[in-house]
Amino acid sequence: MGPKVIGLIILLVFLVIFAIQNTQSVVVELLFWKISTSAALTILVSYLIGFLTGWLVMILKPRAKIV
Repeated sequence: MGPKVIGLIILLVFLVIFAIQNTQSVVVELLFWKISTSAALTILVSYLIGFLTGWLVMILKPRAKIV
């Protein structure tokens, strides 16, 4: 196994531990909606939204040309 695979396995283990330890219910309010979900799911969805936002900014920004 290469170092990338080992790093990925370690991150996945931490993710599972995080999800198991954060099962309490939280209420998320957005405009007119109230959603009750686990704390781990709320944090992970927020992380994914931030990741996708950053990825889209990198994809859509104009590339500087080196002269």
